Amino acid sequence: MIRLSCSFKSEGGDDIMGQHRCHKSGLLWILLLLFSSDLRAQVVENTGPMLSVSVRMVEVYVAVLDKHGRHVPGLTPDRFEITEDGRTQQIRLFECHSSALTTALVIDTTASMFRELPRVKNAVINLLGMMKPEDRLGLFTFTTHLNVRQPFTQDRNRIIDALLRTHAAGSTALFDSLTQLSPEVSKVSGKKVILLFTDGDDNSSVITREAAIRNVKKIGVPVYAVAQGEALASRPLMHSLREICQVTGGLVFEVRRPDDLTRIFQEIGRDLQNLYLVGYYPSSEDSEPREWHSISLRLTQDQGLKIRAKEGYWQ
Repeated sequence: MIRLSCSFKSEGGDDIMGQHRCHKSGLLWILLLLFSSDLRAQVVENTGPMLSVSVRMVEVYVAVLDKHGRHVPGLTPDRFEITEDGRTQQIRLFECHSSALTTALVIDTTASMFRELPRVKNAVINLLGMMKPEDRLGLFTFTTHLNVRQPFTQDRNRIIDALLRTHAAGSTALFDSLTQLSPEVSKVSGKKVILLFTDGDDNSSVITREAAIRNVKKIGVPVYAVAQGEALASRPLMHSLREICQVTGGLVFEVRRPDDLTRIFQEIGRDLQNLYLVGYYPSSEDSEPREWHSISLRLTQDQGLKIRAKEGYWQ
């Protein structure tokens, strides 16, 4: 007989749904058995041919708010119901707002940021003060490419040292940088988010806007975007940022005045600390593979509560 081996992986790779792999030798063995003149029932011990099935967990980050816009803590898994493509899914992973969080902080350090970068640095330092000791943060900057200033760490001093060493120069390749960020975020386990700050339109990327957006959606983690300056004047860029944030369950913010930045980062910090993480292994009943899988999440006995979560994922 052919042994069946199943493994489960977290969502975030290129192949989000099941990958199936079958050795050719196993298929030949089956054909020989079926067409043999002697079809007597028999048990064959075989340690060679093997069918391997890999199913990736889909992770959904959820913000739950009351009618006044305040976060609602203390909910349990039985309060959540989730469907994928209209089919109810069984929750296999649940983390509440108290769980450790990993944040990928991505800062625009192009030449146009020369005056604003000090304010951004101060806002980031204030954000660090809102994070729990067990939270991790990675610092990334971008100009024409992504720079890893500090890999994910719980050491706040390392983040601050790396932050203070950054300076503004160069042109903007936002979409290239988001694509380069994908593997860094995908290999991180547990609750994770992307916090992006930019003040200019993309003028140097090689990767298309559509390809970059699809790649970010495939990662499946919430994206929080903060835009100011020239970025606000670009309708295509703001449309792309809103699309990314909405479909991943994040938020987009606009900085209109210098004192907006601190308030916005504080609001983001509160939201990050109150996210729920719900995970499930998707059922695969479709006869044909889909590229986009829609997700719907609701609360039982919601009592007027509102939820914000990603709308689906790319296979």
